[in-house]
Amino acid sequence: MEKRAILAVVLMVAVIFLTNLLFPPSPVAPPQTTADSLAAAAGVEEPRVPVAEDTAARTGQARDSGGLLPIADEGPADTIGITSDLYRLSFSTRGATLVGAELTRHISYAADGGGQRPVQLVRSGDRLLGYRIAMGGDTVTLEHQLFRADRDAITLTEEWPSDSLEFRYAFADSGVELVVTYHFKLGTYLVEARGRLEGLSERGYSVLTSLGHGLRSNEKSPKEDYRQLAYVVNGRRGGIRSVRLDDVAAGEVRTAEGGPFHWLAVKNKYFLASLVAPQAGPLFGGLIASGIPEEHATELWGSLPAPAGSDGFAFSAYLGPQEYGRLEAVGQGLEGVNPYGWRWLRPIIRPLVGLVMIVLTWLHNTLSLAYGWVLILFGVLMRVVLFPLYQKSMRAQLAQMQVQPLMKELQAKHKDEPQKLQQEMMKLYKEHNVNPLAGCLPMLVPMPILFTLFFVFQGTIEFRGVPFMWLPDLSLKDPLYIIPVVMGLSMFLLQWIGQRGMESNPQMKMMGWLMPGVFTVLFMNFPCGLNLYYATSNLASLPQQLYLSKERRAARTRADAKKATGSGAPRHSREKKDRPGHSR
Repeated sequence: MEKRAILAVVLMVAVIFLTNLLFPPSPVAPPQTTADSLAAAAGVEEPRVPVAEDTAARTGQARDSGGLLPIADEGPADTIGITSDLYRLSFSTRGATLVGAELTRHISYAADGGGQRPVQLVRSGDRLLGYRIAMGGDTVTLEHQLFRADRDAITLTEEWPSDSLEFRYAFADSGVELVVTYHFKLGTYLVEARGRLEGLSERGYSVLTSLGHGLRSNEKSPKEDYRQLAYVVNGRRGGIRSVRLDDVAAGEVRTAEGGPFHWLAVKNKYFLASLVAPQAGPLFGGLIASGIPEEHATELWGSLPAPAGSDGFAFSAYLGPQEYGRLEAVGQGLEGVNPYGWRWLRPIIRPLVGLVMIVLTWLHNTLSLAYGWVLILFGVLMRVVLFPLYQKSMRAQLAQMQVQPLMKELQAKHKDEPQKLQQEMMKLYKEHNVNPLAGCLPMLVPMPILFTLFFVFQGTIEFRGVPFMWLPDLSLKDPLYIIPVVMGLSMFLLQWIGQRGMESNPQMKMMGWLMPGVFTVLFMNFPCGLNLYYATSNLASLPQQLYLSKERRAARTRADAKKATGSGAPRHSREKKDRPGHSR
């Protein structure tokens, strides 16, 4: 049975690696020219002047932009602060751009700056939002132009739970103004944006807005963010796709495939900046990612069409943590922005993640328990729920022990006839109602839960910065390595107890020592919350394992007693002795 269990684990690992080799991620589209990429991102077929080389727009020589000429961008810019119960946003009149986004309920653990301060999403010197107007064969760049704002500060309160900030920009000698309005509400990270070109004749255009160069790292170890720093899109045709920013080389230009898009996003391990199209309005036409020399950074621009005869354009910006409930409330599948597990495994892992998080958060909120105690309680509950399966496994093991003498006789009799041996073994299992897999399958049931929790701790913000006893953060490794060592010892103890009362061999003994050691080393750098759950689950199963071991030893004693008295002689031997004419 142990050999089959070991074989099952090896096969599971092999399936994971082979599947990723046979079904690799979809290949990325080859780099396009800058002009073609911008055209694709704007959702139009006609190429236009590339943004980086848009000298026509900067010098006022627009070829086909409806006469929209930017004025000189002289003078200092003002900063407007927006204060809510969840954030402090800073908008600049330079391009109506977002230059700061502090999340006041989340602490930054980054080493730079020192002291406790809120998470900051926007990188130093970077800007989110900002606008470029794509019309005809040209693009008018406005993110460096000075807008007029109707407010100098906004503070949301219970008495005043919502408010708006309006920016205006007048084009030179045209009578046309770009009006952009941001709407803010208390209790949400969602900012609604609406814009229109006043004074423009009935003509369609596209608006390009920025997701910046990537989010700022707020973790103690920036590598945690850089590994998951990516842009993500949810296309009507291509579904959710993610590309790491480090995969976009400097000078390379990529356009996202699978559009039009319900939303565009840039994320790191725990936080997110996303542009979400309206439910009933036009979707985003495209996303362009341009590699820049800055490390761990890519310039990101998305486009949204404003069809002729429409009231303009509209979208929402989510600027906050990757909390499943909040993202799900936004809609359009935004909760899938941080896909859990390998691509082929996500249809299984995603529902389990949702179910596990519902249970964990319910225990945390209902019982008012710290998440460390929640994980301990969850580990015990899982063993209670799986108790019947382990009982079934024990019964199957006892049944296999009873037919073991007959199995050995068949192996000796048909050692040179493997096909005949297989047929006789199946007959023996059927006659004695033994399922050879029933003993090891229940052992594999906890594995999906363990995999699910691994991915949960890899990117679930609920565990970020949560301390427990000597553990400073359940989402990080145990700095003293106490929990992984306890987990390894508990695993060794379970295997040692499990082998009592069973026939042993050198291979089984070696695996009993080797597997706990391998798992201990492997889990050393895993999140300590995962190790806490696994160690608790192992310790909680010790009483049942002792009981099962006692049953196996009792069954073994009864079998040996029958064999000694002759009443338990193998069936095949008795038939041979009782056959007529047989010489004794």
